[in-house]
Amino acid sequence: MAGSWQGLVNQPTFNTSSMILLSDGRVMVQEDGTPHWYALTPDGEGSYLKGTWSPLADMAIWRRYYASGMLKDGRIILIGGEDSGAGGDTNLGQIYDPVADAWDPLPSPPGWLQVGDAACCVFPDGRFMIGALLSGDCTIYDPTTNSWSNAAAQPVRTNEESWVLLHDHTILTVECFPPYRAQKYIIATDTWKDEGVVPVTLVDPVMSEIGPAMLMYDGKVIFFGAADSAGQGKTAIYTPPSHPLGTGTWVAGPNIPKVGGKTMVCNDCPASLMPNGHVLVASAPFEFNNWGSPISFFEYDPFTSTLTQAPTPPNNGDQLYWSRFMLTPTGQVLFSPSSKEVQVYTPKGGPEEHWRPTIEAVIPHGSPADYYIIEGKKLNGFSQANMYGDDCSPCTNYPLVRLRNIHSHEIYYARTYDFSTMGVATGDSLQSVRFTIPHLPPGHYDICVVANGISSHCMSFSHHKPKRHGCGCDEAERSECCCRETREECCCGEESALEPEILELKRELKNLQRSVHRLASRIKFDEPEREKKRSHKDEDGDKDEGKGKKRRRNS
Repeated sequence: MAGSWQGLVNQPTFNTSSMILLSDGRVMVQEDGTPHWYALTPDGEGSYLKGTWSPLADMAIWRRYYASGMLKDGRIILIGGEDSGAGGDTNLGQIYDPVADAWDPLPSPPGWLQVGDAACCVFPDGRFMIGALLSGDCTIYDPTTNSWSNAAAQPVRTNEESWVLLHDHTILTVECFPPYRAQKYIIATDTWKDEGVVPVTLVDPVMSEIGPAMLMYDGKVIFFGAADSAGQGKTAIYTPPSHPLGTGTWVAGPNIPKVGGKTMVCNDCPASLMPNGHVLVASAPFEFNNWGSPISFFEYDPFTSTLTQAPTPPNNGDQLYWSRFMLTPTGQVLFSPSSKEVQVYTPKGGPEEHWRPTIEAVIPHGSPADYYIIEGKKLNGFSQANMYGDDCSPCTNYPLVRLRNIHSHEIYYARTYDFSTMGVATGDSLQSVRFTIPHLPPGHYDICVVANGISSHCMSFSHHKPKRHGCGCDEAERSECCCRETREECCCGEESALEPEILELKRELKNLQRSVHRLASRIKFDEPEREKKRSHKDEDGDKDEGKGKKRRRNS
């Protein structure tokens, strides 16, 4: 029951890198080796295949291989960079505000001279934890105070690990340095707990690499291995305990099938949990102290516990570590090996009914409403769903709101924010999210919530023109008008009075101005070459030679 690949109708004009799903339905894509970002916006039918590109604001520096995540307010946190314009393993970070289309400064963790490609995870309460490169130290960023605080340390260094958020507010990982045991971080008690010996070899001991890991709809976690273990790439499956303080159990999963007689492994590569419950994972032939090519794809079926090779797209010729996935709200998966070609994987089959988010209520704030609150269940989905590991953290466990005009059938996405939780598999607990739709034409719509590519059943929704606030509104009024959504001094009387067509023209003009600015900046910007990663044994020769080379650290 394999899916199929199609290329984007409008391919990017730049080498893509990390992809992040914004809460307004756009996919934010970095241009590799530069500070530039672009947005892929679905067309009026909601199609990413036929989506269009527009420039976003530049970061302060270029970077590769870093920690990132979605915050509860809809902003994107990003810190580190194994390679960057500020040097190797930088500790610098920024936060992207999609409303203002601007990057805000982020304080570096006190005492941390390096962050690099740190393992990371967003907690259910919205805090953000990263791990150190050369030790087991961890630190937590609190967006409400804009500050970092120390967390409990892991027994061994956290570098290269894949961190998986579980439904019981714990984080599961496998050590990438001896003794290669499993560890679990219990958020409530700020403690790491030993989760035993993994029954198969997952970590390549030479490169200290592991593959992605995924929490699935049955509550189990599959880890994909990077090691050649007796001629086979391995997987392991973890079943969580009934209580967060308990100890889970491990069993060996299926071997990764060979391709052309070659051992296939998953070192530094992505995986996505698709709406049909299967896990799509990238893989490549094992190479000693290196990353293989070409890239192959497999689907893991948890119902039969089997791995089956999926079709191969035409852009699979690069080394595995360049691979990036993005699970879109349509349930399709974008793939690019950091190239100018993006392919889209459409899986076969759909979700089971009990996996869908449900809408309990849509509550307007004001009349006409300036924002809405959706209350419902399973709004964040059952999993982080889009995983890689330490180099890239493109999780999608937050609700999006999609609207379809019942007359024109045009698709719109609202902007969601103020998520009541960033947790996964929240069960029957009632959760909420705010959304705004400032550019939505008045009319009648079907509205639904989408989590990890799975849509709720839709309900009827009517949208009326918002109130028009003048620039003279006092602070109480100002907090409820569009001034709260922008950095401009006065927007309420001006922007809300404009028709959607005029607003669209204004946005297109802004994009055109940014494109001209970016073209001019390219004349001055010396982009690093797209060079191969540095393997573990290369590091001793010259740690600082050349940007764009992935460095491997000795223990």
